[in-house]
Amino acid sequence: MLWYHDHAIGITRLNNYAGLSGIYFLRGEEESKLDLPQGKYEIPLVLQDRRLDEDARLQYIPTEMDGTPHPDGSWGPEFFGNLPVVNGAIYPVLDVEPRVYRFRVLNAANSRFFRFFFSKPSADFVAFAFTVIGGDGGLLPSPVVVPSLLLGPAERADILVDFTNMDGEEFIFANNAPAPFPGEEAGMPQIAPRLPHLLKVRVNLPLEGGAERKTWTIPVERLDPASAAVTRDLVLTEDLDKNQKSLGLRINGKRYHEPVTERPRLGTTEIWRFINTTDDAHPVHIHLVQLQIIDRTPFDVNLFLDKKKLNLTGPPSYPRATEGGWKDTVRADAGQVLSVVVRFDGYPGKYVFHCHMLEHEDNDMMRPFEVIA
Repeated sequence: MLWYHDHAIGITRLNNYAGLSGIYFLRGEEESKLDLPQGKYEIPLVLQDRRLDEDARLQYIPTEMDGTPHPDGSWGPEFFGNLPVVNGAIYPVLDVEPRVYRFRVLNAANSRFFRFFFSKPSADFVAFAFTVIGGDGGLLPSPVVVPSLLLGPAERADILVDFTNMDGEEFIFANNAPAPFPGEEAGMPQIAPRLPHLLKVRVNLPLEGGAERKTWTIPVERLDPASAAVTRDLVLTEDLDKNQKSLGLRINGKRYHEPVTERPRLGTTEIWRFINTTDDAHPVHIHLVQLQIIDRTPFDVNLFLDKKKLNLTGPPSYPRATEGGWKDTVRADAGQVLSVVVRFDGYPGKYVFHCHMLEHEDNDMMRPFEVIA
């Protein structure tokens, strides 16, 4: 499941907010063998948040990192709407049969993370689990059953949802991720709206389709970090004024228009380490490639900022099973080193990598890289 969107430098956040994005699917032989739900039983869900004025027109009001609103029309480091939008509709309703469905979920929000799950309308706890079968770059090696799933901006999820024997019931496709993320655990007060209800699902259609398999294994190539020709460190920082207000964000202290510093060779494998010194979790996206997560490791942020010394302060955490396949957007958590292994297949030329929180990307957490033949 891939997606496309406007990428005009400096106004990506505004053009995407206005609606310039969409999704498409690439089908493969492995997928066709699995007897997955298809046609009307395969439902794309594009998750966004928006704000409307009294005349129901789109209103773009950015916020500071803690959710404090900026003046309308100004730049702010994040944006959080007060209305959930799914496939372009506010609080939509989906009628389904009592059978297995395939939901293809995209977080297309500017800055908001979604941690989605299924609840009953009268409660906010998990009503039943679902099965994750794929992510950004295709199917996982095997299905993973989970109660909920976190998606940063630009991340995708391929899930199976089993409504069998649930005739007549209603559920909420719900969300409990804080905004901003990771929220209060990182000292960010919850000022932005939480948006707990995204979509209502009603199991009220007569059964027409049959059952599908819900378990299998498929081959997924594993990249070997030991084969990496180069390890690159990419430091994520945020410049603050004396009042701790954001002045912009950087990768390795550089702005987008400064000369290229990363030049991988076509066909080689590299390790990229994203060293996150900020309070935000950043969904880092690399164009051209699909990658795999190695690990995330905490480090001493103050020591690194003061003396440029990287001191790891704990054991690494390895990717969850739901992150075990190919990805192109990966969450770099606050105060951690995210390590990914990347093989630069495709075509030589200039590309970009950036934080996919669009307000961050626009000012100025995006850098070019050049693949050399």
